[in-house]
Amino acid sequence: MQLKKSAIGLSLLATLVLLFGGWFLYQKMEIEEPIRTEIGQIHSATLGQLNIGKDKIEIDLKVTKPETFPQEYRELAAKTSKLAGNKEVVIRVVNQSQAMNDIWKNGQFLFTEAIDLHQYSRIPQMVSEWKAANKLDEATVLMDDANIYVYMKKGTEDFYTIVPRSMEKEVTARV
Repeated sequence: MQLKKSAIGLSLLATLVLLFGGWFLYQKMEIEEPIRTEIGQIHSATLGQLNIGKDKIEIDLKVTKPETFPQEYRELAAKTSKLAGNKEVVIRVVNQSQAMNDIWKNGQFLFTEAIDLHQYSRIPQMVSEWKAANKLDEATVLMDDANIYVYMKKGTEDFYTIVPRSMEKEVTARV
């Protein structure tokens, strides 16, 4: 008995639609929607863009409340890592105006030196000097056990960056 080519073609097409449609539906319902829900619960940032690829999830955020963002960032990073499974999660902050970025680049050498030498207490003074020298409206720095968060603002332009701390050879308190 010979099968018709059109029947074979239609069954192959139906199989491919089910396979890739199921994969797309899984990505949408089990990964993208829960991540969008988590981001929607953040009060200190808004979602700029969300890209879910085969091996990586990229989240672009615009920080709106820099003083509360570090706590929500840590929570978001932990929750999205759980949702992502074995995919890498990259969370980027898009507050990067060119004028503020130039201020950051000019002071980055001393900032990096303070981090490399684990002299974190120098960083707030450094940021205060940037604020005075560049007549910024706001310049803050916050730190937790994993990152340093730097925010600068002048008028409508702002800059936010997250700098990972080096944990190698770092002295920590044992509690």
